[in-house]
Amino acid sequence: MSYFISDIKKLYKSRMVQLTLLLLGIVAVVDPLFVRFVYGKQPGFFEQVGANPFQFWLLMNSSGWGHTVYRTLLFVFPVLSTGLIFFYERQSSVYELLMSRKSHIQYLISKIVSVFVTTFLNFSLILGLNLVVTNLCFSATDPLTEQYNYLIPKAGSFADVFYRISPLATEMAYVVLNALALALLAVLVLGIQMIFRFPNHYIAFLTPFVILYALNYAEGLLLANQMQYNLSVIIQPRAASSLPVCITTADLLLVFGLLFAVIMVTLLVGFKRNRDVL
Repeated sequence: MSYFISDIKKLYKSRMVQLTLLLLGIVAVVDPLFVRFVYGKQPGFFEQVGANPFQFWLLMNSSGWGHTVYRTLLFVFPVLSTGLIFFYERQSSVYELLMSRKSHIQYLISKIVSVFVTTFLNFSLILGLNLVVTNLCFSATDPLTEQYNYLIPKAGSFADVFYRISPLATEMAYVVLNALALALLAVLVLGIQMIFRFPNHYIAFLTPFVILYALNYAEGLLLANQMQYNLSVIIQPRAASSLPVCITTADLLLVFGLLFAVIMVTLLVGFKRNRDVL
């Protein structure tokens, strides 16, 4: 447990993690305020578009710039969230010191769990903050518009289950879903760093980033007619609402199950790759 706490502290001291929290914190707070007090000044904007908070939270709001920032950096965040903790320790005397005190299994598991936990908490809190600010800026009692109706989850989708409870329940479900996906991707990035043992921090940062984008691009090509199996579409309600088909709970479990399997294989290879030095 002491190693886990130590790794948590290292991650929160990482400039990469701090940069992620700062950038997303600004986006989470400013984006709904920008829509409310800048776009809202345009004559007839809210009358035409609507002013319900369900339309303007970060993962749904195509009117604001925050949604674009989040979507564009979706596969950068997992790399930043690792803080390159494994790379930096391997480049220092700290690595050998830690190895002399504990087994390689303890060392790697501590890194994996700490990266997963911090990433999940960070994105849960940031996206949750956005929900709070958005619901303070807009009223759920405002009249619903045609554009609002377009965003309602399709019947039979996994999101529809939560929407039947309340729109806020849907928002919270997507917060957890995004935090989980990004936490798993951060662990995948960590596994990639373990396998390749990159020689410098530029390569250690750029290579996993390129791999994630390449995988997403290939997934988009292979599943062009079955986008309900695309992870980046599944976790973004705005993208999901534009699909001609609904994303079911079975689709969700299948995609996350496959992602988990890929992560496990990557970590196993990473463990074996470092067995000679651990």
